[in-house]
Amino acid sequence: MKEDDEHDFLEGFHLKHNAVSNKTWEIIQHWLSTNELPISSSMDDMKNLVHNRWETGPQMQGRKIAQFGSCRYDYTADTAVLVEPSTVDPIPAYIRATLLASEDDENDAYTQCIINVYDADNEIPWHLDHSYFGDKVLVYTFGEERPLLLRRPIPRIEENKTIAKIEYGPIGLHQPEEDCTFHTIRTYPRHGSKYILEGSARNEWEHSVPSGKDTRVSITFRTWRGAT
Repeated sequence: MKEDDEHDFLEGFHLKHNAVSNKTWEIIQHWLSTNELPISSSMDDMKNLVHNRWETGPQMQGRKIAQFGSCRYDYTADTAVLVEPSTVDPIPAYIRATLLASEDDENDAYTQCIINVYDADNEIPWHLDHSYFGDKVLVYTFGEERPLLLRRPIPRIEENKTIAKIEYGPIGLHQPEEDCTFHTIRTYPRHGSKYILEGSARNEWEHSVPSGKDTRVSITFRTWRGAT
């Protein structure tokens, strides 16, 4: 592994390039278009039908998404919810075996997987992941290299009190005041990269992905903590 393949830009943010082999991506890419996925990483010539229940609409800024696991994001209600056990689409075994196989990714802890397919004009606005999801978020990126932007408001002082100038709700989509200033970081996950958001990067830094010129795919894994 090259020395510049791993980066820690801020507390709780870790980026690793070349995290997924081309063969694994080709299999996943085939699955996204055909619903055919190997039974396991050691039996990639034997395939099952694993259906992606695609959703899209204005709430997703036009992106196409599919969700797996015991919890999901309800875009209509703007909240994270648990899924009725009888209707759960489990995270596919091949996806767990290939994308959650490393020691630090705590394979069994992740209870949600969401796939986002971005066309050229699709984006994700500034937000924090819903507070019902756990402290650690793992994301894989494929296709077009688009910047991942992170920002945190710079507190100002008024009458000897520190004012944060922005309040985050569960989904982190509140608009800051016009004169709010931010510390902003721009990172560039490549095709086949993964990054982790936890701690401060997960709970205090908003993130966004702008539109681009080609297709981008992200596969995100989250845990569940519920209301606190």
